Amino acid sequence: MAHGVRWSAIAVIVRQLVQVVSAVLIARVIGPSSYGVISAAMIYVTLTSLILDQGLSAALIQRPQLSKRAPGAVATVNILLAVVIAIATWLTAPLLAAFFSTPELTAVFRILAVLVPLKAIAIVPRAMLSRGQAFKGIAVSDVVAGVAGAATGVTAALVGADFYSLVYQVGVTDAIVAVLLWIFARGPVPNFAFRHVADLMSFSVKVFFTNCIAYFSRNVDGILVGRVLGVTSLALYGMAYRVLSLPVQFVGQTVNRVLFPVFSRNAHDRARVSAQLTSATETLALAVVPVMVFISCAAPELVRVVLGPEWLPAAALISAFALGGARETIFYITPALMKAFGRTTLLLNYEFLATGLQVAGIVIGLQFGVLGVAIGYTAAGFLLVPVLFAIQSTITGVKIRHQVGAILPAVHASLWGAAGYLAVGLLDLPLFGHVALGATAYLALAVGVLLLIHRSYTIRFLGRAGEILGSRRAQPGSRPTSTGTPNKEAVL
Repeated sequence: MAHGVRWSAIAVIVRQLVQVVSAVLIARVIGPSSYGVISAAMIYVTLTSLILDQGLSAALIQRPQLSKRAPGAVATVNILLAVVIAIATWLTAPLLAAFFSTPELTAVFRILAVLVPLKAIAIVPRAMLSRGQAFKGIAVSDVVAGVAGAATGVTAALVGADFYSLVYQVGVTDAIVAVLLWIFARGPVPNFAFRHVADLMSFSVKVFFTNCIAYFSRNVDGILVGRVLGVTSLALYGMAYRVLSLPVQFVGQTVNRVLFPVFSRNAHDRARVSAQLTSATETLALAVVPVMVFISCAAPELVRVVLGPEWLPAAALISAFALGGARETIFYITPALMKAFGRTTLLLNYEFLATGLQVAGIVIGLQFGVLGVAIGYTAAGFLLVPVLFAIQSTITGVKIRHQVGAILPAVHASLWGAAGYLAVGLLDLPLFGHVALGATAYLALAVGVLLLIHRSYTIRFLGRAGEILGSRRAQPGSRPTSTGTPNKEAVL
């Protein structure tokens, strides 16, 4: 697991980091108005990725036994569907652009439609590499493609491509990912043995509908903001939302990529999965909560330093989303747990509940402008925490108090750090002095609390970090044996 997390971390962190850096640079160059076009286009990019998969990649990973022709048959389905999506998008592009009252989106949507088959080619090779826990191939593909795509997008913006920078970035990234994943996975070769696809449908259909609901839940805010408040507000909202998605992409996806196949292989041993879940929760909490609480406190200063004064209205949104990002990252592994145990009906019901709460929060918040939407979205997410605790306890047997105990030390230390940063703000220092001294005070207080009050918790985290980074190895044959006691050994 540590080996898998290490390679998955390389893939996710490097690729997402260069994408975030490129997004910031492009945003500074083209400004909020043009960046709103990019934000609207990204909603489409995410949707096509979802439709192309149909949950079949999760079925390829989850099935204990898999026929040799099934991957090739799934690849054929994905490619055929990509062609249909591309044609439909080309024809409906003017209507999509009119929905956002942005005529420039017509050409953007049509170019992105031509690129859709590239995404289809990469789906099955990625799933098969994940099934075999061959994360090194995925890491190399994602890193090379991410760096090349980001460099292309930034260069395009600097030479005057404006919002078309996104098109260049997406095209280069998807092309390189498709080629490299296909090489590392050695196929599969498409075939027409569709009966093997039918065998996977009982699992994949529920996953697909769950993913559709999750997509709607996570994107209805952007759709409504773009439609009601305009693409400039969408740009501010979209840039702030990146803060929520940062830990999910950097940390949550890294761990989730590894834990889904690992949970699937160990589903027969609840005690082992319970210990792995608690271990993962501790690791995610301490890796994410302190960082996101700091961003929430320092958002106004960070926006002026990183994005420039033109983007300052996004600071309040970033403060709200940073806290939501910490929560979402910690519980990002719960859907993977449900899929690994074949609890797709439970997953579907949860997504219905989550969508209902989040849509309600968004619609209520929309009455108060873009900041109201951010607060409504974040608040709805926190209302789901007891439900997620209950689901984890039902599936693995881990006690809820152990899961709460896995999170509280990170929260406690972060609150002390936040008090230190806010206290520095009372000194009325210059911008860079405020950020530097505030960050120092935050770090000193948070680390001090962890070492003095939560020492064993911190030592466990450092031990797991060492295993992930390769600086120490787990003892041969060691394995978690407890059902949810946080201080039991469990290799992450």
